[in-house]
Amino acid sequence: MLRWMVAATTAALLAATPVTAQEAVVGAPERAALFHSPDPVIDARKQVVYNIYTKIFEENRYDLVDVYMTKRYIQHNPNIASGREAVKKLFRENRLPKMTIPVFAVVAEGDMVVVASAMVLPRPGGKPGETYTTTHFDMWRFVGNQVDEHWDEARLGPMSIGIVEQPAK
Repeated sequence: MLRWMVAATTAALLAATPVTAQEAVVGAPERAALFHSPDPVIDARKQVVYNIYTKIFEENRYDLVDVYMTKRYIQHNPNIASGREAVKKLFRENRLPKMTIPVFAVVAEGDMVVVASAMVLPRPGGKPGETYTTTHFDMWRFVGNQVDEHWDEARLGPMSIGIVEQPAK
């Protein structure tokens, strides 16, 4: 009987305790270094993705879309249309806040470059201003030296850039 009471009390306490046992996801201190490779082709592709992050996303330079993306640019995010013109329209109509995307890993092989970055989101059910971190993945496929296709973990519905406004570094 005592064993059952201890088990029931422990279960009740655990059920009532909010789950917060996660390590914060943070960007690399020298993120630019992640976008290099000794292989010249891989290095060039990583630099294209780096420029998409820094120039297009962080500096709102959607005028550079033609430089880094193919005309047919295939978008697998269900909230964004395919094609360079659709990307330019998206950024013209939805300017991003000044920010620095906290990248912590870049992996490249063949015609693919994958970037992992920290997302800082409002904590559901939390107090105003309370946030948590998680991971965002972007995968880019190249044709030549331009991005031709993109995947991420987005779901259909309202989009969030996943970064609570923070000043650019």
